[in-house]
Amino acid sequence: MDKDGKSTGPLAGYRVLEFANMISGPFCGQMLADLGADVVKVESPEGDGFRALRPEHGGLGAHFAHFNRGKRSVKLDLKSEKHVTVALDLVRKADVVIDNFRPGVMKRLGLDYEALRQLNPGVIHLSITGFGEDGPYAQRPAFDQVIQAMTGFMWTQGEGREPQPIRNPVVDKVTSLTGCNAVVAALLHRERTGCGQHISVSLLDAYAAFLMAGLTVNETFVDAGIPPLPPRAAYRVVATRDGHVIGNIHSNAQFAGCARAFGRPELLDDPRFKDPRSRQGNLAAMWTELADAARHHTTDEILQAAVAEGVPLAAVKTLDEFLHDPQVAHNEVFVDYHDAKLGRIRQLNFPARFSKSPVNVNARAPMLGEHTDEVLADWGREDNVPC
Repeated sequence: MDKDGKSTGPLAGYRVLEFANMISGPFCGQMLADLGADVVKVESPEGDGFRALRPEHGGLGAHFAHFNRGKRSVKLDLKSEKHVTVALDLVRKADVVIDNFRPGVMKRLGLDYEALRQLNPGVIHLSITGFGEDGPYAQRPAFDQVIQAMTGFMWTQGEGREPQPIRNPVVDKVTSLTGCNAVVAALLHRERTGCGQHISVSLLDAYAAFLMAGLTVNETFVDAGIPPLPPRAAYRVVATRDGHVIGNIHSNAQFAGCARAFGRPELLDDPRFKDPRSRQGNLAAMWTELADAARHHTTDEILQAAVAEGVPLAAVKTLDEFLHDPQVAHNEVFVDYHDAKLGRIRQLNFPARFSKSPVNVNARAPMLGEHTDEVLADWGREDNVPC
């Protein structure tokens, strides 16, 4: 923001209306807010379900705070016809509408794209669903772990022995990124044509597009008749004398540097590891040789040698160690927002840095209904030119 408190981000001046809960929709809305948009979160009288998750301080839940920074909250009961009318009034002034309800819910509320475009032909409506707008699973409830289970990757994560989930809502977050990219693209299209549109993004499609690239190599050349490659652990956590390291070795130079860093230069003469193809066929043996050597060195000793050799290797850190990492501090990965009521709130910074239109994350998530009167005063009716 500039000295007058006006947003300077690349989306400054755009207005976003969010009908979304938990992560997939709200995180998308937060990224748009970070980029400068005025994001208004429409909440039921009970509020977003994430508000109730602990830890909580001064009426604000930490989980909710991480996905709703910089927004304004309006409390509306969409079961009330009067309140739906208020929501439609807000639609008239919105550039973007986001929802993450099951297919059909927005239509039952009278807030589906066809209804919105009658009021505001230029509106961009992003619908985030679990499985898509239609199809055999369209009405099924979907959470992050449900999609993780479907993709097959849990078996890869468990190295074929026992399926293991990624213990983080990665599906929701990837879907949010996909939705944010799609909204920005649709805004660009509207700048060129004057027309809004409906965007459909599902958790299933977004995660598959993100995850499957590189995972389905055996299914790539469908008609070639190539024997499938067996699954192999291309990289592995290696225990040192006082910790763990991990890296990825592909090129000959990387292998040579790693062999020297681990104190095993004689491996350079081992025919099993002479080139990438040979190493690919002997990954288990390669990592066993390196692991046996690593047990005799400290993590710091290996890292110093790896840096000197130009090897992509890192210590396996705890979350606390990451929080205090010097590069993390230099990059300002985390920033502290100082709130008069809640004190310091540690937040993640926006990951892109803009030289001409810097973002600003110096804001907190809103209290339930905190801005209802303010938003209703700000967002008045406005005539729209048909597309």
